[in-house]
Amino acid sequence: TSRATTWALLGSGVLGAAIAYVRDVLEWIPAKFGLTSVSAPFSAGKRSLAEFTLCFEGSGMMLAAGVLMGVRAGWSIFLGAVVNYGLLAPWMYSVGDIHASGQATADGVAALGFRDITKWSVWPGVSMLVSSGLLLFAMEWRTVARAFAGLTAIVGAKKASEDPMERVEVPGSWFLGGALAFGTGVVVVAALGFSVAWWMGIIAVLLAFVLCIVSCRVTGETDTTPQGPMGKIVQLTYGILAPSNITTNLMTASITANVAATSGDLLTELKSGYLLGANPRRQFIAQLLGVFAGAAVVVPFYYLLFPRADMLGTSQWPAPAAQVWAAVAKVLADGIHSLPVSARWAAAGGALSGLLIPILERLFPKARPFLPLPSAFGLGFLVNGFNCISMFLGALAGWLLFRFAKTVGQKFTTPVASGLIAGESLTGVGFAVYEAAKGLLQK
Repeated sequence: TSRATTWALLGSGVLGAAIAYVRDVLEWIPAKFGLTSVSAPFSAGKRSLAEFTLCFEGSGMMLAAGVLMGVRAGWSIFLGAVVNYGLLAPWMYSVGDIHASGQATADGVAALGFRDITKWSVWPGVSMLVSSGLLLFAMEWRTVARAFAGLTAIVGAKKASEDPMERVEVPGSWFLGGALAFGTGVVVVAALGFSVAWWMGIIAVLLAFVLCIVSCRVTGETDTTPQGPMGKIVQLTYGILAPSNITTNLMTASITANVAATSGDLLTELKSGYLLGANPRRQFIAQLLGVFAGAAVVVPFYYLLFPRADMLGTSQWPAPAAQVWAAVAKVLADGIHSLPVSARWAAAGGALSGLLIPILERLFPKARPFLPLPSAFGLGFLVNGFNCISMFLGALAGWLLFRFAKTVGQKFTTPVASGLIAGESLTGVGFAVYEAAKGLLQK
């Protein structure tokens, strides 16, 4: 069985790489296709559903992602995309709250871009994600309280000589010394690189210390890392401390939320190592070395792929998480009055939906499978419609496979989907890096 799943993983990886090569290099299959002749509602026949990103894509990666995310998340994100790109966005375009800003086509009509749509649709999506995330976080208040109570464990840790197990664990002195050294480094980088006041940087680091304890506790008990709510808590805090300063709001929230999220991720890795009998102290050292190796690789490749910040938020690189953060920072800086009236009502509706769905889940647990997942539903307003369609189709295929061929599904679903994602994504990124490097050399 292990040999069969290994071959399935490798085979699907090769298939994914082949899809990316045929699409991006040979250009034998289009990146997007279909529904170009189907008129969107409210558009008076001037715009097709494909222009509102409701079409199909020549990719298997999002199909595989849908298989892994599950059927409830799959149909939830599809529902969000249909409501947004199929109904609300065409309606807002017809009343003039969404404007086409692209180059004019042969018939003299300006092209409608993904960014044109998300300038409006980001508000209901963000509101839903933030309200549901904060509510679910608040519902876990007992877990949060236990996390704060666990802070005393660091101070009261046993010496290595008292417990043999402590000799393979990470000493508390390593944590305290490392937090002081690296926390100082973060404050300095924030001040020099992003003009964040030193005292605000210190507050961000202190908040990160507290919230990473909460994140680890929530991750350990629920298997879900609450990165989104953590970031919004910090953004709201700095909306009071530094009003109208978007850069400070984003950078401080990024520090705290990423520390909290990473701590939860590292915890799951340590748990995996524990199950395999690995030495925790050696794992910690490996993770620490990975920080420097990752920064050395990721930072230059980021600037190579994205020489301009405006490349993010496009149909090729939608960056939904970045859109959420930027939208919250913009509202905190400019005020809610800066939004169109329709966007305000949509934000209110999104926030209400984000609160209502989790409450209905708690009141009627048997109805949970029939209620949309708030995070996926809100994400449907921020991700391309064709991505959402692919994820839904993948989730549906995975559900059908488990329903009618459960044994096959259990054995091959994860390796095949994982291999397809790895093969296509690595090849696609490799091709993008090659094109970016070639462009730099030609200059």
